[in-house]
Amino acid sequence: MIRRVLISLVVMLLLLVVLVTGLVTALVATEPGARLVVKQGVGFVPGELRIEQVSGTLLTGLRAGGVVYTHEALTATLESLDLQMELLPLAGLAVHINALDAQGLDLILTPDPDAPPSDPDAPFTLPDAIPMPVTVDLTQAVIQNIRFRTQEQAEPILVDAVRLSLHLDAERALIRDLDVQTPDIQVRASGRAALAQPYPLALSLDWQLDLPEAALELFPDEPAHGRLALEGDLGSLAIHHRLLGPVSLLSAGRIDQPITDLHLDLTHQWEPFELDLAPEQRLSVASGTLTTQGGLEAYELGLRTALQVTDLPALNLALTADGNLESLNLAPLSVSSPAGNLEVAGRLGWVDDPDWALQVRGRDLNPAEFVADLTGRLNLDLHTRGRLDPEQGVVAQVDLQRLAGQLRDYPVTGQGQVAIAGNTLNIPGLRLGVGDNRLSTRGQVSDTLALDFDLNAPDLPALWPGLEGRVIASGQVSGPLEAPVVSARADIRDLGLGNLSLARLDLDLEAGVSPDSPMRLDLEARDLRLGQDLELTSLSLQGRGTAQAHEINLDLEADQGQLGLTLDGALDEGPAWAGQLTRLDLDQPQAGTWQLETAVGLNASPQAAGLEDSLCLIQNQGRLCLDGNWSAEAGASADLQLTDLSLQILNPFLPPNLRVDGSLGATARLRLDDQLWLEARVQPSAGEIRLRDLDDEEHIIPYQDGQVDLLVEDRDITARLALGFLEGGQVDGRLDARQRDDGDLDLDGDVQVALDEFRWLMPLVPQVTDPGGRLRVDLTVGGTAADPRIEGLLTLTEGTAFITEAGITVEALNLELRNEGLERLVFEGDMRSGPGTLEVDGEVQLDGEDMPIIINVRGDRFQAVRRPDVQALVSPDLRITLIGQRAIVTGQVEIPEARVELVELPPQAVSVSRDELILDDGEEAGEALVVIARVRIILGDDVRISGYGLDARLTGDIAVQDSPGRPTRLVGEVRVAEGRYKAYGQDLTVERGIIVFQGPPENPGLNIRASRRVPAYDVVVGLEIGGTLEEPRSRVFSEPSMEDSDALAFLVTGRPLSGAGEGEATDIVAAVAMFGIERGGFITDRIGQEVGLDEFTVDTGTELEDSALMMGKYLSPRLFLRYSVGLFDRVNTVMLRYQLTRTLSLETRSSSEAQSMDLLYRRER
Repeated sequence: MIRRVLISLVVMLLLLVVLVTGLVTALVATEPGARLVVKQGVGFVPGELRIEQVSGTLLTGLRAGGVVYTHEALTATLESLDLQMELLPLAGLAVHINALDAQGLDLILTPDPDAPPSDPDAPFTLPDAIPMPVTVDLTQAVIQNIRFRTQEQAEPILVDAVRLSLHLDAERALIRDLDVQTPDIQVRASGRAALAQPYPLALSLDWQLDLPEAALELFPDEPAHGRLALEGDLGSLAIHHRLLGPVSLLSAGRIDQPITDLHLDLTHQWEPFELDLAPEQRLSVASGTLTTQGGLEAYELGLRTALQVTDLPALNLALTADGNLESLNLAPLSVSSPAGNLEVAGRLGWVDDPDWALQVRGRDLNPAEFVADLTGRLNLDLHTRGRLDPEQGVVAQVDLQRLAGQLRDYPVTGQGQVAIAGNTLNIPGLRLGVGDNRLSTRGQVSDTLALDFDLNAPDLPALWPGLEGRVIASGQVSGPLEAPVVSARADIRDLGLGNLSLARLDLDLEAGVSPDSPMRLDLEARDLRLGQDLELTSLSLQGRGTAQAHEINLDLEADQGQLGLTLDGALDEGPAWAGQLTRLDLDQPQAGTWQLETAVGLNASPQAAGLEDSLCLIQNQGRLCLDGNWSAEAGASADLQLTDLSLQILNPFLPPNLRVDGSLGATARLRLDDQLWLEARVQPSAGEIRLRDLDDEEHIIPYQDGQVDLLVEDRDITARLALGFLEGGQVDGRLDARQRDDGDLDLDGDVQVALDEFRWLMPLVPQVTDPGGRLRVDLTVGGTAADPRIEGLLTLTEGTAFITEAGITVEALNLELRNEGLERLVFEGDMRSGPGTLEVDGEVQLDGEDMPIIINVRGDRFQAVRRPDVQALVSPDLRITLIGQRAIVTGQVEIPEARVELVELPPQAVSVSRDELILDDGEEAGEALVVIARVRIILGDDVRISGYGLDARLTGDIAVQDSPGRPTRLVGEVRVAEGRYKAYGQDLTVERGIIVFQGPPENPGLNIRASRRVPAYDVVVGLEIGGTLEEPRSRVFSEPSMEDSDALAFLVTGRPLSGAGEGEATDIVAAVAMFGIERGGFITDRIGQEVGLDEFTVDTGTELEDSALMMGKYLSPRLFLRYSVGLFDRVNTVMLRYQLTRTLSLETRSSSEAQSMDLLYRRER
């Protein structure tokens, strides 16, 4: 019995175990069991939880979908959830989740409007400990695509992903890893915290923030990122944060009682950094410190740093402030710099309506730090108070209590008040003064205007350096804001600034925009200069009528021409203007007179403007018409047509011996909206070029028709050129530019020029006659607009020209010019003149500054001059470099053969007076070319010179040195290899002739010896000249030796002095004067004795040309007769002097030029 009972119990226990095991297995290992567990668990969750789909098992992993949870103000939806956890730890009240993966979490927080408001003053407290009924270990949790909104229609906050690994038990919380990713922020953190008072904790956090687009302009290189460390407990936390980029900032300190009674003690320090505010403007921030101490109800701030913006003075900032949750007191904010010192003290509030009350104090303010010409020292006291009203906006008052000081040594004063309340600006009074200039304004600006101003500026130079003149003006703006009425008067005199000037301007204006407002405008200006090229003699602008019906007249007079126009129209409330252009007169010296053919209607408004008919101007047979319209919707369009424009308008710009007869026509069509479209054609008709040569003979050169076409479609350009001219000459060209995807233009084009007629050159270069040759140009264009590729070749063959001034004909002239990219042009050529040739080559450096030009010239016996008086062959080897206005010449020039015939003036020729003064013709000379020369000149074996009695063959070698600012230097010598000199009918043989240059060319050294033989007396006499050209020394010599007077007589007359006649004696004396012979006085005394005269001398005066031979004889002891003969001007003078007393004499003079009688008084001292 007992055995049967035991067996039954065992069987029942086994059945129970099997049943329990099966039940547990069904719950954890089967999908229905999992659904059952989830369904039962939902009931224990506060709020409402719905799960649409459940799959998997608790043993292998659970998957849920369509999860919706609602509790009070929170609504959460989850697209899917995958959960893997260990079941055995549940028996020990531990939850171990191996993996949690959630997708599409949407959180919506909607506050309950019926919920009672929370008490902001209620303290927030934490319990002594946070109980944890179970231990939680989360190995890895990933939640992706999180959206958080405060209400259903609000813009959501997006979180890309959250990754979490943590451990929670009864004592602590351990965050092994927390990674949060949003579109703009990335956070990575780890830490630990105890779950009981005082809640000790340690947290480490790295973060990165993608800067907004506005900040990227200041920090383009890297995102903001930093590192935060917290350690301590809720009684006191040590904080350490380092901002690593884009600038370096270190924050350190303590936060005490962060939950119950927050108290901060923080210091922020930064290293110097710079911000690019604009392409040419940079903000430099010096190292600095910001300190924060206290709690939110009472804190103190301290700031020390310096700022500087490019080209502006540095600012040193110092701030001491205290505040609370309602306001901040500045005590004060100090700004010091070279531009002065500024202090701002007062209060800033932000509870309810933000408000302020500030006192601004400036001292020693110097505007020259910002505007160099405005040196000064100003003091400023200003008070402002106001608030931001939710209905009115800004409500503020600014009281300029005092502005005083000096500006460019002129006293400055200022005082006034300005108040603003919403859209109303009230100015009780504002007065400013600089020197004697005063400006005052007062009034109100709101829906109704009532604003007055007065300007009395008799001393404009006090306002700005270089400003001249005086201005007196007053005015008033009144009426409704939508239709104001302006009344103003101005009197301006002698206004000037830089290249702008105005002698006089009078303005009287009264006008409004309402239809019935009267309009009166009178503006008169005189002598208005705008820049260097435009000067208006007078300007008159008059308007009469009302806005609804008025007439405006404008008349301009200038040296460049005259302009007059009249407009009749009306302004409606659109606002829109409609009327007619009834007069348009243009009179310009070069373009001629153009007049409006007939009145044309005009209209204009903010939305559209245009011509109602064609605007046509006429001039003789010429006619220019324009049609055009614009609208904000369709863009602009214009058509232009020009017919029969006489090309005679070009003649004033051409040389006086060149004229053009012909006409020109042109058409153009323009469309401009989102894209540009332009089609134009220019067609000159056949005509003639008339030119006159140096002999005043007219040459007529016909030219043929031509055509230039241009088509622009957005950025695509097509251009064609075809011109026929000058009896067979032709120019053809094309250019195609096509837009690329990168915004650049592909270029494809070419130009060909064929020209076989060069007579048109003669009036342009009058020194050249009979030019000829064949000119060909072949140019191709490729590449892009940003990187063009140009290949060109210019050739001139069979060229000829006669150079009139040189008297030579250049033949076989060949020249070739080609480019090497855009960097340089290279050229080479050769030509022939006379028996020789000349070769040139060189380059133009297009990419260099001032476009340097290098020319190499080489030649052999080239005929450089062929005139009756001069003929020369040259063999140059020169290098010429042109850089801007400088010419550098180096090398040598050999003159193998030359003939120079000095033209002798006839005896009756009159020389130019030394007192003659050449006056400038008034034309402004261009910028002079500065020449730097190092040239060697070699005279060959066949260089001859003749004239003035000299016939010689010269040789020599001279180095020419010429530098700016220094006199020209010549180093070398010229020798007379052989020669003869004829004077006074005698032939002298030049035995030695050397001219030595050692510096200035006008004063070379002389070493000359010339002689003659007198066979009748078996005498050799001669002349030796030494010294310099300015101070020569002459000496006569003879063989056999004799007195100088006899030697000079033999040299001049061929006989001794005793055999010389009176005329020959004069020649001898003239020779003494001309050659400056040593002991000349002795020679003239000797001649006087020979002819029996009391006086026989040479008076040289101040110049050699004034020399005269004076011969005198006492007719009695008191009566003296003198006869003088000019040695060079041949003027004869007779002087008779009679001695009345010892100190008084009477003297008469008579010549072919003048007669005189003088009473002379002489007193000896």
